[in-house]
Amino acid sequence: MANVLASDLVKRKKEIVFAEGYFIDCATELTGAIDATQDVIHIYGDDDPILDTNVNNSTLTLTVYDKKENNDLLDALQRADPDDSTAKQYNWNNIYEVTVWANRKNTAGTQYTRSVFFKNWLPVPAPTAAGDANTKGTRSLTGNAEVAKEFTEPIVGQKIRLTSGAGGYQGSLAYTPVQVPDESVYALRVVAIEEVRSGTHISSFEAEDLSITASMVASNKTVTIPQTAMSSIDGPQYAYVNYLYDKTLGVYPTLTGSGMFTTHC
Repeated sequence: MANVLASDLVKRKKEIVFAEGYFIDCATELTGAIDATQDVIHIYGDDDPILDTNVNNSTLTLTVYDKKENNDLLDALQRADPDDSTAKQYNWNNIYEVTVWANRKNTAGTQYTRSVFFKNWLPVPAPTAAGDANTKGTRSLTGNAEVAKEFTEPIVGQKIRLTSGAGGYQGSLAYTPVQVPDESVYALRVVAIEEVRSGTHISSFEAEDLSITASMVASNKTVTIPQTAMSSIDGPQYAYVNYLYDKTLGVYPTLTGSGMFTTHC
C-alpha cells in the first residue's frame, strides 16, 4: 500500500465559495455538517439490532470578513444587486434563503476537482463580531440547508433570459451541462424569476424554485420551463440555473450573468 504524500492533500483555502453565483472573496470559514437521526431497532429472536440512519438536513456556518465598501453575501441575503450604488438597508427582519456552493481547485489551480452544494441555506443574521479596536471585523452566519450534495465536477450558476413560446419559456445555457450523477436531469436547481427594477435597483423580486424534470434542462444547453411547472409565477423574465460542467474547462470560466441578482445576462 502506497503512503499518502503531502502533495495528495488539499488545503481548505483551495475551496472557492459562491453565494447565488457571487464569489465570496472574504470568506474565512466554511463549516458544513449533516443532521441525522440514528435508529436502533431491537426485534424478537435476534440479538443484533437493526441499525438505520435518517438524514434530515445540513447545517452550514460561513464566516466572512467585513469589507469597507460592500459584501456580496449580505446583498444576496437581501436579494439586492451588488452593483446597485443606491442607499441600501440590510433589514434582518426580512432575510431570504440563499444557495451556497464551493468548488475546490487542484494543486496547480488549473481546474476544479470537487464541489459541494448547500441548497436553500437560511442563516441566522449576525452583526459584526465583538473584538478590540485593532481587530478586523467578521461576521459568522449559521443556519440550516437542504442535505448537502458533493460532486467530482464543478458547479456553476447562471442567470438566463427567457422568451415565451408554444412550449412555455425558453432560454439557453452558456456551457454544456453534465448530467447529475445517478439522476436523469442536467441541473441541480432551476429558479423562475420575475423582477422589477430601475437600473440596478431591484424594487420587486419574486422567485420560485421549480421541481426539475428530465425535459427542463437538456444536454444541448436548452432550458424549457412549461407554464404548468410554476404555481406562484405567471410570466418569468429570467431563470437561474445551477448545473455541473466539464472540469476541463478550467476554474470558473468567464460567464455573463453568474449572479442571481445581476442585470448582465
